[in-house]
Amino acid sequence: HGYRNNSRARKIMIIIDWLILEVRRRYLKKFLSQSTQHKKRNKKEILRIKDNKPHEVFYLHQVDDPYSHLCCQVLDQLIASYEIKIIPLVVGMPPQSTTPEVELLKQHSIDDATIIAPYYGLNFSTKRNEIPIEMIEKAQSILLSTNSTRFASKAKRVGEALWQNNRIALDEMLKKTKPITHQDVKERIEVNNIKRKQLGHYLGAVFAYEGECYWSIDRLAFLEERLKDLNVRKHNKELVIKRNSLKTNTPLISSQKMTIDFFISARSPYSYLALKQLIELKKQLPLKINYRPILPMVMRGMKIDLEKGMYILSDCKRIANQKEISFGNITDPLGRAVERFYSLFPYVKELNKEEEFFDLFLTAVWANGKHGYLDSTLKNIIRKLDLPWDDAKKELDTDYWREEIENNRKAMYKIGKWGPPSFAVKNQNNEVLINLWGQDRLWLIEEMMYLMKDKDK
Repeated sequence: HGYRNNSRARKIMIIIDWLILEVRRRYLKKFLSQSTQHKKRNKKEILRIKDNKPHEVFYLHQVDDPYSHLCCQVLDQLIASYEIKIIPLVVGMPPQSTTPEVELLKQHSIDDATIIAPYYGLNFSTKRNEIPIEMIEKAQSILLSTNSTRFASKAKRVGEALWQNNRIALDEMLKKTKPITHQDVKERIEVNNIKRKQLGHYLGAVFAYEGECYWSIDRLAFLEERLKDLNVRKHNKELVIKRNSLKTNTPLISSQKMTIDFFISARSPYSYLALKQLIELKKQLPLKINYRPILPMVMRGMKIDLEKGMYILSDCKRIANQKEISFGNITDPLGRAVERFYSLFPYVKELNKEEEFFDLFLTAVWANGKHGYLDSTLKNIIRKLDLPWDDAKKELDTDYWREEIENNRKAMYKIGKWGPPSFAVKNQNNEVLINLWGQDRLWLIEEMMYLMKDKDK
């Protein structure tokens, strides 16, 4: 009797879980649809015209953030190229709940900004990874006292002084600034942090325009495209953001081979986008990819705030649209779906089908709205791999995979990264050439190949 009751209760819970995921799937599908985005943009534009407002772009500047230092260098160019008003806001550190590994993030940001700056014709260099709090507060005080017309040039000078540890230059600027008390600086930063949250973000180096956020140099092209569509570009000027490249029209022929350790999570939408792009890149370049699954950050005890989660999905949708990758019919695989999928990974890996396995599963949950924990979903994937379900089913719900996944997590932390997708790019001698984080940096893999081609010469 008790067994029947327990069995009935389990079935009810399964149905409830399915319904919750299905409701969320339908909501996100509508939220991320292009028609919904167009309606939101049109509504914002109608209200802007009705209120007789200029095209206002909020710019969130964090003085000790390398990406903010890159962004402030293009502010004047944006103003010169578009009929816009930029409203700079000096913000503080991101909320702790959005940055689970603060020290790793700081070091990564410095390394990353140093690498990408030359490709955009920008400047960033430093020999330090920590800025004293008193210098940060001086920098904040200077910029909080600077009007918007002079903000870009002043922010650049302040950033250079901070990152080069030039206390004399910082103090000279402070002397010429209207004094602000420590308490006033703290209160104004807090007000700007609240505004940042209202705008829908959590970091510095963010441009916010009429309901959408654009993070750092990597997303400025999306903002420029939107402004261009609104016909506010001056004199048909070219886009401000352009990335230089070693790439040429001639085919890349190199004797050098690369191996990439790809730290991937089944619950990471950026991992999904990276996977699709890497598969295409493999068709053009001599690459070998080692797939190293890790648990999602949430399943490792980390948290993701609502505004962070919604921004990530919106951001992934516009990247997917640009790259012509199907995305947006999402059934969140968090928890049981990830665990069941990973339990089949050792079996699939032994048969050299890891890439197709990840591709099929991630496409199912991020683009096709399939419930990843269902036997039917997993069975369909295994059969598409031309593998016998009866054999695979023997591994389903086992725990053998956990040791490998934990070893992968440790290896990822060893290269200074903490979340997916991360990449350790190695040469044919297994020497690490570069460690990368995020699908945004896949272009650097191709750049490395061209550098190695020159090395061949």
